[in-house]
This record gives sequence, structure tokens and C-alpha cells, in this order.
Amino acid sequence: MPQLDDHQLEGVRGWLIGLVHEHRLSPTQRRVVQHMLDSMPQVAFASTIDMAEAAGVSQPTVTRIATALGFSGYAEFRNAARDAVLSATPPPAASTTGPPPTTPGAALAHERQNLRTVEATIASDAMRRAVDLIADSRPLGIVGLRVSAALANYVGYLAQRIMPDVHVLDDAAGLDDDLTQLHLDGATTLLVFAMPRYPDATVRALARARELGMTTVGIVDTPLAPFAHLIDVCLVAPVGQDLVFDSHAAAVTLSIALLEGVAASDARRTRTRLEAHEERVAEWEYRAP
Repeated sequence: MPQLDDHQLEGVRGWLIGLVHEHRLSPTQRRVVQHMLDSMPQVAFASTIDMAEAAGVSQPTVTRIATALGFSGYAEFRNAARDAVLSATPPPAASTTGPPPTTPGAALAHERQNLRTVEATIASDAMRRAVDLIADSRPLGIVGLRVSAALANYVGYLAQRIMPDVHVLDDAAGLDDDLTQLHLDGATTLLVFAMPRYPDATVRALARARELGMTTVGIVDTPLAPFAHLIDVCLVAPVGQDLVFDSHAAAVTLSIALLEGVAASDARRTRTRLEAHEERVAEWEYRAP
């Protein structure tokens, strides 16, 4: 097995990082990839059994990682990794920029890029239209299922401070009934969070909202989402993919900016409602003795 200096090792890791950024991996698969990065260059000469034992996963999981990264199987992935190690330079299609994603610095660097994307979204015509649609809808429904439920509940909690009649829909089982009720109550807009992996129920909700005549505003990780045609106003907030779990920092920032626009659209209503909530703070806020 060849010995690599730090510069050469960074290049080989960059090859694998490039593959990870080009493909969607599950949290389990990302954990194994992080082990691979920490184990370079030994990974390029390890069997699936060795890799599985070292990473604490099953052998099929290791094989699925290879196919998830675009290879026909683990043997092809290992051959490509071996070529990268032996040449000490990444293949032409690989990316060598940035530190390994196992470091906090790499995650932060990627997140800064995501926030730059959000900055452009916030300044867009789509953002202005989304603000108008959400501000005018009464009631307003906010959909978020599985991992997106946390985003929906967070935004819903804050939206209730400045808007009347906000409903967070995070239960797939009753979603169809909830959408029908929103429509009957006069809702004109549905705000939908759709972060990967996308639940099938989220796509069905978008289709159902369209059938009911509601306009859909979607906060998604990419404009290339396979259901983008069901979203009337698409706001893009990329996810950070460098660690085991996705980071939704960009989606949170975009959501707060969206609520800022809604608040400004009716300043009197916003002021009245915020003052009413502020009067109750003394009843629940902890104060040190």
C-alpha cells in the first residue's frame, strides 16, 4: 500500500467528496463514507467484509453505497479508489476543493454557499410573490412531513404571532381531510416544506391543493425536485450534506425572511398582535431568582 503525504491524501479524499456532493446518500451511508474518508488510503484495498466490520454496518450496506455513488458495484468503486490512490490525484470528474466533510469547517463552508443561494432567492420576484400570497391567505396552511415537520412547526409557531388562523399540517394520515377543511374555510395559499427525502404524502398534498384551487408556495432544496411542476411559487433553500444528517440552516433563514416580508405587508396588524403576545411574556418567561 502506497504512503501518501498530506497533499496527496487530500486529493484522494477530494475525489470521494466530489462523488458525495453529486449523489444523494442516506444518513447511514454518509456515516460509512465518513469512515472511508478517515481510513484513506486503506479503503481502496479493503473488501466489503472488511469495510462493513470497520464501519459497523452490514455488507449489503457497503455495496449499496457503491451503487449510490454511481458505480455498478463495490468492485468498480474500489478500483476507482485504488486508481486515485496509486496516481495520488483524483480522476478528471472529481472535485478536489474544500476540506473533508468530516470536519466542521467543511460543513460551515458549504453552508455559507447555501446561504448565498438563499440571498439570491430572497431578492427574487418569486419571494415577493410568495410574501403576497401568504399574507393574503386566511386561513393559512403550512405542510411539513417527516423531517420537514420541524420546519413547518417552527415557522407555524412564529407565523401565529403575526397572522390569524395559521394551521400546521404534519400528520400524513389526516392530510387530505385537513386540506379539504382549509379550502372550505377559505384558504387560498398552502405553504409546503419539502426537504429530502421527499415523502409521497407531501407530493399528494401539493396535487390535492392544486385540485382545490389553492396556490402552492414550496420551500425545497432544489428547483429540480421531481414534483416542482406542482409548485406555483418555488423558493430554493439548499440543504447541507456534509455531515451525517442534513442541515436546514438555509431553509430556516429563508423562512424567517419570508415571515419578515409578511409582517411588513401589514405593519399595523403585526404590531397589534406582537404587542398582545408581549403582554403575556411575564406569565411564562423564566426569571432567575
